[in-house]
Amino acid sequence: MIKILILGSSGLLGRKIYETLLFNKKIKVVHTGLKKRKINFKNKAFLKKFINSVKPNIIINCIAYKNIDSCEQNSYVSKDINYNIIKEIFKIKKQNKLKFNFIHFSTDQFYNKAGYKCSAERSRIFLINNYCKHKRKAEVLCLKNKSLIFRTNFFGRSKAKKNISYSDWIYDKFKQNKGLYLFNDVYFNPLRLQTIANIIRYLIEKRYYTSWGIYNLGAINGIFKNEFALLFAKKTKVLNSNYVNIGVNKLLKTKRSTNMFMNTKKFEKKFKFRLPKIRDEILSEAKNYF
Repeated sequence: MIKILILGSSGLLGRKIYETLLFNKKIKVVHTGLKKRKINFKNKAFLKKFINSVKPNIIINCIAYKNIDSCEQNSYVSKDINYNIIKEIFKIKKQNKLKFNFIHFSTDQFYNKAGYKCSAERSRIFLINNYCKHKRKAEVLCLKNKSLIFRTNFFGRSKAKKNISYSDWIYDKFKQNKGLYLFNDVYFNPLRLQTIANIIRYLIEKRYYTSWGIYNLGAINGIFKNEFALLFAKKTKVLNSNYVNIGVNKLLKTKRSTNMFMNTKKFEKKFKFRLPKIRDEILSEAKNYF
């Protein structure tokens, strides 16, 4: 039996992966809290004791401090959560001679190719804010430890009011009809939470978790964020005209990428998996909001 420890299981992605892996009786899944976090990852002594007690074959890291503005204002917090915890985990692995494989979720925020062209894993990356800088430090460390790294973006219905996705935000804002800003210059290719969770289950069942390196994980084609929002709102029957299109860096304080469109061919070829189109992902997820 494979024992898997999911770090960040109270978050959107971690919880969805946990729930999906439970269906495989050959996998024992250990979580760190579902409705709320049960362990303090910054407590080094406790983290060491916890990992040694679990003795996992695989650790899936879904821990992240994703609020980009907060990361910019609180650099030390961003570094602690997005990098230092991972550093401590590999230190524990070495000191205690553990042999777990490590799967790490990174970000599509690194990419910003001109002309809205897609970026491959070897494309130039842009470290334009603290969030990107610390996520990149984590990637470098994971590569040194031969980990499997996925640069991704996701959406989907959340079970927690305080932890919402982009699709949750769209649905709530349009339903409240209080007006919202939509970014007309941000291009991306996210996946549903459930799609990513299904992929992780597939990779584990096929024993692909022994692979390592960086892989883009997204839909095979892209969409602007305002187009995503309008299509999603229409399909969930909450669409109204109370919105304004605007450029992301005209509205938000911390500079962000505008083209996060990822080339996913490396992933498809390596893992023999056909990724979906973005429109199909949006239409599938919309059904979960009724």
